[in-house]
Amino acid sequence: MVTTIYDPTFERHFKGHKDGVTALCFHPNTIQLVSSSLDKTLLVWHLTKSERAYRFIAHKDSILDVCYAPSGEIIASASKDRSVRIWVPKVTGQSIDFKAHSSAVRSVQFSPDGEKLLTASDDKNIKLWMVCQSRFLMSFGGHTNWVRCAKFSPDGRLLVSCSDDKTIKVWDIISGQCIKTFNEITGPAAYVEFHPSSAVVGSANVDACIKLYDLRTGSLYQHYAAHKGSVNMIKFHPKGNFILTASSDSTVKVLDLLEGRPIYTLKGHAGNVTSITFSEDGDFFASGGTDRQVLIWKSNFCKDKPSKIPRQLISSSSKQEFDNMDEKLFANNDKGKDDVREEHDQEELLQTLEELDLESNGNHCKGSIAKIPRKKIEPEVIDTKNIKSLERHHIANVLIPQDQTLAYVHSSSQFIKAVEALCDQVQSLHDTVNILEQRLTVLEEANRK
Repeated sequence: MVTTIYDPTFERHFKGHKDGVTALCFHPNTIQLVSSSLDKTLLVWHLTKSERAYRFIAHKDSILDVCYAPSGEIIASASKDRSVRIWVPKVTGQSIDFKAHSSAVRSVQFSPDGEKLLTASDDKNIKLWMVCQSRFLMSFGGHTNWVRCAKFSPDGRLLVSCSDDKTIKVWDIISGQCIKTFNEITGPAAYVEFHPSSAVVGSANVDACIKLYDLRTGSLYQHYAAHKGSVNMIKFHPKGNFILTASSDSTVKVLDLLEGRPIYTLKGHAGNVTSITFSEDGDFFASGGTDRQVLIWKSNFCKDKPSKIPRQLISSSSKQEFDNMDEKLFANNDKGKDDVREEHDQEELLQTLEELDLESNGNHCKGSIAKIPRKKIEPEVIDTKNIKSLERHHIANVLIPQDQTLAYVHSSSQFIKAVEALCDQVQSLHDTVNILEQRLTVLEEANRK
């Protein structure tokens, strides 16, 4: 297979966990990568210098999620032991913890400004905390089953959550109210995330598909049946034109949201791929799985091609329209909002961590671990842009209001037939567009001569 400078490439391989990897997060400056695992530990890998990884131990049960603060100075982890722990990622492994929920905590994320922390749990609740002093702010209740994931919007004004009750909910942080609910028909979402524009929400579904919902219309925007196993996680590229997917079929895929199709399939894991993440600039991404491995890849596909005109998934006018609608929504809420500023910032939290009697003895931090052996593996990148698969991969830009969907979908089999019919129509249109683009290229070359 001929490769190009725009194809993703495998960079590094890490192995140190004793059980499956559950979550990954790059340092904001891409100098470190933190991974969490079912083995109850965190590993902080150094990417820019030849230092051994740090292993942090303090949780009493599996760690299910981990993330860096926007400043990169602290890390938050969520565990099955019902606690959230705040770490200073240094060799001593200092940390403080607090009981966040009455059941396993599955998701944790810092707000864009780094002042708040969002958690989601099997106790069916989503909670918002102040990072400093670990102070509880408010709870978001409405799900009727385990909440798998909860995320901030890039502007920090909305939340999105998914649950085993087969719903995806969008919340207004100021009022604490649910403003939109999307109902999944065949299977629940395992992971949700906002598009960088804040106008679209993406979901990874256990029924092997990826869905994008348009918050402006409240309808399905794109649908991809790109995997053969459940999709465990998705991540939008920071520029918003690509999405990364991780699946139990042992593959990672790159989807082009502008063309509405998968463009790369990445192989390298020996089991389920459970976690993925992009670096803040989008130049690198990482994947982790049940095989205990962490693989680092270079994106390349996000490089600007000189012959192509820049395009966007959400046009500037559409985004402005969404922002205007969003401002109206928040205008009413802002009237009753007290302008309260938290006096303690993250620097004071770090100072507090230093002053408190923190758990940093040998039982909680093993310091540096043995240098990772360079086991020879052969990750594979498959370019699928020019492969006409027999599988129907996607529906692009299909706007189907949910009330209409529920009206005509009486069973999963009927829904699948409708999806397949739409796939055929879209594939036909896609082929036509390709032919027109080729003719246009020929004409342009003729005019230049």
